[in-house]
Amino acid sequence: MTNEMEIVERMGLENDTLRKRVAELEQTVRQRDRVLQTILDHIPALIFVMDLEDTYSHTNHSCATFMGRKDVSEIVGHNASEFFPPEVFAAWRENNRMVAAKGEAIVAEESGPTEDGIQVYRSIKFPIRDSEGIIRWIGGIATNVTAERRAEERLGESQARAQAMLDASTDLLLLVDLEGVVVMANQAAAGRLGCSPAEAVGRRDVFPLDEPDRRAFLVEEVRRTGTPARFDAARDERWFEVTAYPVRSGDGLPARLAVFGRDVTDQRRAAQEQRRLQEQVIEAQRLAIQEIGTPLVPLTDEAVAIPLIGAIDEVRAAHFVETMLRGVDARGAQIVVVDVTGVSNVDTHVAEVLVRAARAAKLLGAEVIMTGIRPAVAQALVDLGADLGGVVTLASLQDGIAYAVRGKGRASSPRRGVRA
Repeated sequence: MTNEMEIVERMGLENDTLRKRVAELEQTVRQRDRVLQTILDHIPALIFVMDLEDTYSHTNHSCATFMGRKDVSEIVGHNASEFFPPEVFAAWRENNRMVAAKGEAIVAEESGPTEDGIQVYRSIKFPIRDSEGIIRWIGGIATNVTAERRAEERLGESQARAQAMLDASTDLLLLVDLEGVVVMANQAAAGRLGCSPAEAVGRRDVFPLDEPDRRAFLVEEVRRTGTPARFDAARDERWFEVTAYPVRSGDGLPARLAVFGRDVTDQRRAAQEQRRLQEQVIEAQRLAIQEIGTPLVPLTDEAVAIPLIGAIDEVRAAHFVETMLRGVDARGAQIVVVDVTGVSNVDTHVAEVLVRAARAAKLLGAEVIMTGIRPAVAQALVDLGADLGGVVTLASLQDGIAYAVRGKGRASSPRRGVRA
């Protein structure tokens, strides 16, 4: 009996010790849980653990707030379907099923409604196994990326508006880095490259920067001066005026080039056509002036007169000789009266022209009469040693006309006249 009582007493003591140890362990676990929960509650990301039936076993304060609850106790033990609209819950559950099926973590973007509207989260979901390696739970960490996504949307909208504005321009617009790689292109530039604006991005050595030497020069010029560089470029019989502007980075140094190319083909062709027309007009005026300045005046059936007025250059000299010879030949003239009263500048060149004209007319059988020879002209002829053999010289055009009208050798007492 005594032994039995001792055994019972000893077992009671052992049980007390065991209960005390269990209580201590439970206290330790609760303390660890509180520490862990405190840590989780101070993490802004949504943290949760749920079983394969989508019932929460652990969560943090951020997750409770997201679900519109004040405390995690309102979440733990409840199914996710209680907190979200069917379409949202279905999408989240599909990701949970994928994790369980693959047995590995996935990253997905998930959205859910809040008082501030739809919030977007980047979720990392992963499997949690028991001691035997069997997947029992799904863990998740979700970070709010709503602001980031909205900023991306605003940026995308801004870029779309900017692209639309750039595409409305008929000029070639490119944004390239300093290696010549396209960062952005408008429709006009992409069309010149034979692609879409999106396809142009990433290309390098494209028109009008397709010449490496020119691109290197431009980059160096922009880096050195920090000012726009301008040049001309041509492609497919089209001409472009190109300006490359420096685009600076945060440190103030050029980081990219904004390239504007304007098609000036029509303007250049119009300018060329205008120049051609101007040249035609000038040539027509020149010919008209020559005709006016070297008129061939019929006196009789056998006599013509050519009064020379103004300066005599090489072109006009040739025209004078040609006009005289053509008139002599066409009219069968026997006498040509050349009046030099109105010649402004007299030099050896003019003297040579007169001698050449007289000799040419003589070869056609015509007699040349020169009138209005002033002292300066006479001096130039003497200095030249001109041979005016067979040329009649008279004082005035009136004398020459009288000589021609009365007939060869029948002039009435000219004031001054010699037969050389």
